[in-house]
Amino acid sequence: MEHKGRKILYVDYRELGSREVLQPISGTIDVVIASPGPVRILGNIGDAWVSPAVMKETKKLGGTILRQKLEKTAVVGVTGVMNVFFNAYVAVAGKDTVRKFPGEKEALDWLAE
Repeated sequence: MEHKGRKILYVDYRELGSREVLQPISGTIDVVIASPGPVRILGNIGDAWVSPAVMKETKKLGGTILRQKLEKTAVVGVTGVMNVFFNAYVAVAGKDTVRKFPGEKEALDWLAE
């Protein structure tokens, strides 16, 4: 997708269960690896569920790659237990490049800066 002239990879994890979420995570990492330049991501995790095993797999799959290739990541839908997953993702991707937002409009505006 594009917002204010910036290309943004939109990833929809909404309502996915712990097993279902692994495929889109892996696919997102593949897209990031294949990208010729830095990537900006908007992830919506509203009503998704992530287990500790998924968090471990995310770290394994994307640790170094995420730090090298992600310019910015905005996440919406972070509530309750998903704050734990968000904090783990921040640890993997880098705290200065990741933020959570209450809605997609705010997230897109930040990503376009």
